[in-house]
Amino acid sequence: MKLTLLLDTKMVNKLLVKLTIVRKKDNYGNAIYRSPRIYLPIKFTDDSSFPFKEGQNLLAKVVGEKLVIEKMPKKKRKHVTSKT
Repeated sequence: MKLTLLLDTKMVNKLLVKLTIVRKKDNYGNAIYRSPRIYLPIKFTDDSSFPFKEGQNLLAKVVGEKLVIEKMPKKKRKHVTSKT
């Protein structure tokens, strides 16, 4: 009897994520700053259909009660013409 494993190749489109606040302290234990972070599971980010790349600048905005993350719009280049 031959067994075949079928893999589900659909993109994961929903996962539970967590917002954490990292607090940096000085040598005396006094708070210096807070750094909010949202962790995305590797199962989500390693999917070939994930639309963002590591190090890419993203635009985050709050719309109603949702956090929306988008790619930064490409800036239009201004062509410089030389006058002679």
